This record gives sequence, C-alpha cells and structure tokens, in this order.
Amino acid sequence: MSRDATKLFYQPVIAFFGAVSVVIMIYVLWLTLHNISLLRPGAEQFIGLENYLRLLLDTRGLNALWRTVLFTTLATMVELVLGLAIALLLDREFHGKKIARAIMLAPIVMTPIVVGLTWRFMFDPSSGMANYLLSLINLGPVDWLGNPSVAIFSVMIADVWQWTPFVVLLTMASLESLPGDPQNAARVDGAREWQVLWHITLPALKRALMVVALIRAIDSVKTFDIFYIMTRGGPALSTETLNLYGYISAFTNFDISYALTIAMVLTIFTNVALLLLYNLAFKARARGAV
Repeated sequence: MSRDATKLFYQPVIAFFGAVSVVIMIYVLWLTLHNISLLRPGAEQFIGLENYLRLLLDTRGLNALWRTVLFTTLATMVELVLGLAIALLLDREFHGKKIARAIMLAPIVMTPIVVGLTWRFMFDPSSGMANYLLSLINLGPVDWLGNPSVAIFSVMIADVWQWTPFVVLLTMASLESLPGDPQNAARVDGAREWQVLWHITLPALKRALMVVALIRAIDSVKTFDIFYIMTRGGPALSTETLNLYGYISAFTNFDISYALTIAMVLTIFTNVALLLLYNLAFKARARGAV
C-alpha cells in the first residue's frame, strides 16, 4: 500500500518530463528536416534528410565527431584512474587528511570559464607557468595551445584537473560504505595489500566506478565552455568538437537547421553509446548473477 502511494509522487513527475522531452525532440527533428537560416528569414523549405546527408559528407563535421569521441574517451579514462588512485590514497589515515580532502574539492566549485582562463594563462608560451616549470628541468618551451598536435591534450589537462576531484569524491563515498570484514578476513589469512585491493576492494567498487564513468562521459560529451575559452576550436580546427562546430554553424554561419542537425546526431550518438555501456556494465552483470 505504501509503495502504491509513493508512486503517486514520482510517476507524474517522470511522465511530465518524459512528455516534454518527447515533444521537444519531435520539434527539433522537424526543424532539422527544413532549411532554416537567419540570413533568409521566412524562406524556410522542407528538404527532408539533406542536412543529415550533408553532415555525413562533411569532413569538418566528421573530424569534430572524432575529436569529441577522443576527448570523451581519454578524459573519462584518465579521470577515473587518477580519481581512484587518489581516493585510495586519501582513504588511509594520515595527518592533514581533512585539509587534503578540502583542497581536493576546490576545482569542482570553480566555473568552467574561470578554469579555462586560468589554464590559458598557465599555458601561455612566453609567460605561462607550464613552460617555466619545464625550463627548470632544461626542457624547451611548448606551444601548448598553438600546436595542433598538443592543443587538445592541453584542454584535456584542464578538464582532468577540474573533474578528477568529482571522481575522488564519489569513489571515497563508495569506499567508506564498503564493509570492512572481507578485507580484514583476507589480511588475517595472509593476503597482501595489493591482493586485497585487486580481489576484494576493486570488484566491490566496480558498480560505483561504472556509474561515475557514465556521469563523466556524459559531461565530457557536453563540454563546450573550456574549449571556447581556451582555443575557440583552434589552431587549425584541432580542438573543434561537435558541440563547438554546432555553435559556429548556428551563431557564426546562422545555419540554424544544420546546427540542430549536429545537435541531434550528437544526442543520438551519445544516447546509443551510453545505453550500450549501461547494458554492458549492469545488465550483463545481472544476468551473470542470475
């Protein structure tokens, strides 16, 4: 009886937001089937799937999609591994543990614009701190944001710096919720710390780490601010992601329908990829447990 009463609270909310999402999705899909440009107001025409075919043959768009996949994959993996390592380190008892935790959370509260400007100054080729630190070990200066081969990794460093603490925060919460009896029993039986970590702690954290990876992958796909602030897609379009390309199409070229097509394709691609990852992570495990 109580469960039925509880459904009355959340089911209408889910139904409302689901209906709104479906209506917006249908409307955006309808707009992508037209030729809408702010340079030609009132001259919209129904063109069917031409925008999608145009994106399929657009080398710039396909390259932007590849950079989006590259940035999302690498940033998520680095943040997950680095965040797990830091969380395991902070899970131990040492002096200044509370201070270290507080400092670790500082990047999360900073806005992406502030983070982008900060790292843009740090990566300045002539007066930035990054090249100064390299000079201390007799390494030559690096054009962090001006070299097409390096720029996207420079932006990735800024993103990793800001969002690794988020992974640390959620991983530490999962660590503190784990029962200590299996680990203590393994130590009593003579298992070493790395064996406890590999065979007990990490398998227990697998589900939580998958959730963190999903959250960070979604956020990485949507990353726009830091790219816009640090590089604006340059140099030579080497850091132009699909989000940034859609923005340029809409507000520089004023091609609204094509920009919406880019957004729609990115949305579909992201949802399909995340659903596959979700099924791989959770549904397969559930079938194995059964």
